Amino acid sequence: MFPLVPCPSSLAPFAIALCLWLAAASSATARPAQGVLVSHAATDTVIVHFVVTVPSDTPADTAVYLAGSLPAVGGWKADGVKLEFQDDGTYVAAVTLDAGATLEFKFTRGTWQTVEQSVDAGNLVNRSITIGTNPTRIDATVARWASADATTQRASSVVGILALHDLESAALSAKRTVRVWLPPGYDANAGTKYGVLYMHDGQNCFDRTTSAFGNEWKIDETLTELIEANVIRPIIVVGIDNGGMKRISELTFAADSKKDGGYGGGRGDSYAQFLLEEVRPFIEKTYRVNTSKDHTFIGGSSLGGLASLEIARRYPNEFAGVIAMSPSLWWNDKSLTKAIEQDAGGLMSTRIWLDMGTCETGDANATERNAAYVEDTKRFARALTTRGVEHRVDIAEDAQHNEAAWAERFPDAIRYLLGDE
Repeated sequence: MFPLVPCPSSLAPFAIALCLWLAAASSATARPAQGVLVSHAATDTVIVHFVVTVPSDTPADTAVYLAGSLPAVGGWKADGVKLEFQDDGTYVAAVTLDAGATLEFKFTRGTWQTVEQSVDAGNLVNRSITIGTNPTRIDATVARWASADATTQRASSVVGILALHDLESAALSAKRTVRVWLPPGYDANAGTKYGVLYMHDGQNCFDRTTSAFGNEWKIDETLTELIEANVIRPIIVVGIDNGGMKRISELTFAADSKKDGGYGGGRGDSYAQFLLEEVRPFIEKTYRVNTSKDHTFIGGSSLGGLASLEIARRYPNEFAGVIAMSPSLWWNDKSLTKAIEQDAGGLMSTRIWLDMGTCETGDANATERNAAYVEDTKRFARALTTRGVEHRVDIAEDAQHNEAAWAERFPDAIRYLLGDE
């Protein structure tokens, strides 16, 4: 809790307008995957005053920062907006935000190693507000700070073998980390070739120490259990790290028309080229992979779910199945849904898992927005049905837009995707 951002069960309500996972830039520490939270109709701006009370043991010279999902507060930079110390011991900042937008945020001492925590040193849910039309004061109390001492950080939660590769990408003009999880028995079965699931937002797939505030999909735990119980066939999973501030652009094929491109968008072709022409050949050269389409899959959540559907649609000979959890189907005035209603393209030959929670915003009172996300999903499913695309749609009661919810649905999704139900 992109990562909307945005995250095991420690991640409680994520209030979003729809979280687009966006990880911060440091590769050495946990950082948010839930990124820019977008309102569908933000027109005017409003000044929001943040007044923060810090723990009594906070050193007097400590700098305190507001880190949040919207560009106005740094787009999940750990030191997004510096708060000013006051004589009464509080820290304050006045930030101008779009009315109607939803902001997820936390307070830090400048890094994600020093983010605020719960009283018992656990991970906190993202704080969240929906901006009204009048100036607002937000009073917040920090229970405690995480320690900057690396020895106090949580241990890796990876189960099994996880190999990391840094690839220099010509398509993206950047270096990108690719995380490769190998199934139980991979080393012992030298003659076996395996199918591959390519996942976006690789930071959040396997390890709580690299994922959004210690929240992950638990793909390694889930697959280990299912494979060892002979519930599903063994499969390799490749988690492709997102590009931090470039995530939104790379996972979309057009700028969001409702925001006039204000949040970027439109480098999906380059990202698809990176995946298909750089990542996939590297994986197939380095690991024992069944290279046929029937054994190749793609998946993600939020914008990663949208990108998975778009890439499979545009490249009909590449993927046998798609996992699209809480996909951002509203993006660019529902352009993907409208396209599928006319021509399903490559999705005609795929198996699709599609889902959405009934409380994606994390706010049970936001009934209109929650219902809109569900209706977007049902409309997309109707388009798939009309076009004769094999799919399953799961509307998850009370589920929110975060890794905890996606981790809970992943076992059913992977069993459906592999046809091993």
